[in-house]
This record gives sequence, structure tokens and C-alpha cells, in this order.
Amino acid sequence: MRWARPRRRGSLAAGLSLPKRVTPDALCDAVSARVGKPIHRLYVAMPPELPSGWVAVRATSLSIIIDAAAPRWLRDMVLCHELAHLVHGHHLLELDDPEAMRRLLPSLDPAAVRGVLARTCFEGAAEREAEELGTELFELLNPWRGEQRWDVPEGAAGVIDRIERALGDQE
Repeated sequence: MRWARPRRRGSLAAGLSLPKRVTPDALCDAVSARVGKPIHRLYVAMPPELPSGWVAVRATSLSIIIDAAAPRWLRDMVLCHELAHLVHGHHLLELDDPEAMRRLLPSLDPAAVRGVLARTCFEGAAEREAEELGTELFELLNPWRGEQRWDVPEGAAGVIDRIERALGDQE
């Protein structure tokens, strides 16, 4: 049995003309076509006090900077969340100064990064919009493949049975 959450009819994701098999490149290409600027993904080791991802807006391109140390599922979720901000037209500070970009990416000086991350127009509604669409994009990127089964060693079967009963997963 395969289960996948159906696309919502009025969804912004449905209007992105995504291929049947959604990949990070396909998502970036679709959003890039929508916003009219190329989108680059940069995976950079970030200090723990910074967010797992953000967007640097330039005059001719957009860069989504994602923490390279994050697990793959989180990198995918961050990418989808930031792409959702772009689809919704939320704007971040524009970063056109090449010297600031050099300071920002190689060393990730926290003071410079905090300046770029000053999201003056982001309020609760914008974050909710990005979370909703980002989650929808994430589900398209990482569809649930159906029930998974594992062989359980005989000695662990009783423990698994008790966990299933405690969670109400047994008939």
C-alpha cells in the first residue's frame, strides 16, 4: 500500500509545475523560474547560535545558505522553508556588497551574519506561511514510501509488542 498526501488544489506548490519525482534541484529550478532569479544552495558549517539556514538576496541571484552539519532531513526541511519564503514573496535584506559576502561565507563571522539575518519584515504570519508551504514542499521532496517492516530479533519481540500496545498500534 502506498500513501501520499494529496496536493491541495489551491496550493502554491501545485502551481510550481514540479516534475513527478521532486528533487532539491527541481524545487530550486521551479522557484527560480517563479521569482526570476537563479537560486544557489550553499552548505556551510555554521555556529550553533545561528539558524540552520537563511537566504542571502543579491541583485541578480539568491543564495540559500544551509548548515552543512545538519542531518539530511533537516537540510531538506530548511531548503523547503526558505524556498517557501521566496514563493510567498517575503523579502530579506539585500546583500550586494562583495566584501560583506566574502566576510560572510568563508568565516561566518557572527556579527556579520546577524546583520544579514535581521529579518525586519518577518512576523508570525510570514513564518506560518513559510512553514505551511515548506512542509508541503518537504512532503513532495520526501514522500512517505508506505509501511516499513524490519526483522526483529526473537529476544526483542516482547519489547516491541509492549511498545506497540502502549502506543495503541496493535489491533
